[in-house]
Amino acid sequence: MKFLAIGASRNIGYLTALHLLQQGHHVAFVLRNTSTFIGNAEMKPFLESGSAQLIQGDALDVGSMRSAWIEANSTGEPVDVAIFTVGAGPAQATFTFKGLVLDPPNLCTSALLNTLSSFPFDSATIKQPRFIVITSNGVMKDTHSALPLTLRPFYAMLDGPHADKIGMEKVIHHSAGWTSPWDEQGPSEKILAPGWESNVPDRGWLKHVTIVRPAVLTNGKMTGKYRVGDLLHGAFRISRQDVAHFIANDVIPNPVKYDGKAVSVAH
Repeated sequence: MKFLAIGASRNIGYLTALHLLQQGHHVAFVLRNTSTFIGNAEMKPFLESGSAQLIQGDALDVGSMRSAWIEANSTGEPVDVAIFTVGAGPAQATFTFKGLVLDPPNLCTSALLNTLSSFPFDSATIKQPRFIVITSNGVMKDTHSALPLTLRPFYAMLDGPHADKIGMEKVIHHSAGWTSPWDEQGPSEKILAPGWESNVPDRGWLKHVTIVRPAVLTNGKMTGKYRVGDLLHGAFRISRQDVAHFIANDVIPNPVKYDGKAVSVAH
């Protein structure tokens, strides 16, 4: 299979891509800096074999993403699955007395909207891939109510990043035609500007998508043991390694099980 990885220079995206490459798949990485993997011993054999493809692109630039889609599909083998794991790095996130603040505040939402709106949906030769998108557990009312009480003060420090995640959820719910809790109200205009819907085709155009909502992320080891469900009570944390394992070894091989769903994952 062929995968397009957006936001996979590190963390969950990188770890998921590594699983897929080790399984014999082809992964095209969209990277702002294509020298990212220079000196990376894990990636070296896949770069040399050509199973890892590097595409220069920036998800915050819709024109750049349009070119990335075209390049990823230009080899004659179309993209089967797009994995979106864009997140804030140290340069975009700052702790203040108000909690964690992103710059820009709609970093992930904007990158996701650009990724979707730049897809060549008017092409007769490029098929629409399956999308897997990472947001976060606890940002929706139902999942937030299931959080451990001891975790809620920490979540209060993440209002900014979580507003961005809600923007992502709004974009996916609209694009996939899912029943949405934001039909009347949505994220603030600093997350999604009025009229943003005009950037994508009609509601329901996105045919195959899965949202993965991890609990609080850690840098722990891969255990291969975790809980998965629409609503998880007592979801404290999960390692990035295990989220990647879940995506590569459960979500991707089981499209019927996960297509059209949003699932939480936690230890």
